[in-house]
Amino acid sequence: MPEALSVVVEGLKEWEYIAAPEAVTRKVKEAIVKFRMLQPNETVVIGVSGGPDSLTLLHVLWRLSSEFKWRIFAAHFNHGLRGEEADEDERFVKAFCERLKIPCISQKADVKSLAREQKLSVAQAGRRARYRFFAEVALQVGANKVALGHTATDAIETMLLNLFRGTGTDGLQGIPPTSPLTLRDGQVGSNGQVWLVRPLILCWRTETETYARVYRLQPRLDRSNLDTKIPRNWVRLELLPLLRQRFGKVDQALWRLCELARDESALLNQIAEEQLSRMLVHFDAQKVAVVRDDLLKVPKALQRRIFRCMVERLVGPLNEVSLEHVEEALGIIERHSTNASYHLPQQLFMQVTKGTVWLIRLAAN
Repeated sequence: MPEALSVVVEGLKEWEYIAAPEAVTRKVKEAIVKFRMLQPNETVVIGVSGGPDSLTLLHVLWRLSSEFKWRIFAAHFNHGLRGEEADEDERFVKAFCERLKIPCISQKADVKSLAREQKLSVAQAGRRARYRFFAEVALQVGANKVALGHTATDAIETMLLNLFRGTGTDGLQGIPPTSPLTLRDGQVGSNGQVWLVRPLILCWRTETETYARVYRLQPRLDRSNLDTKIPRNWVRLELLPLLRQRFGKVDQALWRLCELARDESALLNQIAEEQLSRMLVHFDAQKVAVVRDDLLKVPKALQRRIFRCMVERLVGPLNEVSLEHVEEALGIIERHSTNASYHLPQQLFMQVTKGTVWLIRLAAN
């Protein structure tokens, strides 16, 4: 009789073999229902880097796919930044998907060259290229949902980074559970819209890492994640451990702030959208315009959100327009009733002329 395969993993307590997989699976189901991420019989693309979070996400959704009748595809984007290590990540993800009989679509890009061509940071260029790839895969397989492996831990790290860089209430949300996937040239999808969904958003990174160890997923290690010169890594590896040591359950406290900010931002955005609809004098895919005096009559807090809504109507919510850009634009609007202009990121151009504020999306060079 063959010897039974051992499931003992060094460093795990006995209860974790049950607690970690059950907690992650339960929280994923809860997030899917609470935030209306996925419906039965849907097609979903899963972004897979090969790290513990994305592998856990892929494995959980694969396990649940028979229950919910999901048709799942994996998408791996090779940024071409880490040479042979990145190529090995791609081979690993393909082999992992092959074992689970999950179709895997991959793409490799020279992100450094893209950054030079587009005059962006490597991180910005990589993000744009990666999201465009996800949108193309979704269109190819007939999906309008792309699932990403962001966790609650990622959300609080993002919230802290936003706070340090300067942000409003929206930035205190960290990472939203769902968001439309928007590109520089608009939204792409099988039905005109692709949504990013984050089924692990209620899970902590310690839970996904333990899940990966219990199921022996053997995730890849991206050595660049250990470089504390990168702000996110410094927050993750140095700042948060100090905060936990000093304040105890700081992760939970920061997560509560993310949730409160999300709820309050949703309400304020609804009010801002209603106000913007009343102020509009022009709106199409390239231009949006409001009467300057109408904008200046509302409280400053609403002015910021209305201007942000104007931006989002042209380039979507996942954009590079910061709080500083919004403040600078509003300052110009307040000081000038005509003959004033301001360039914003993503080919956006604001013009104040004859008492009207125009926001225009210029053609890409």
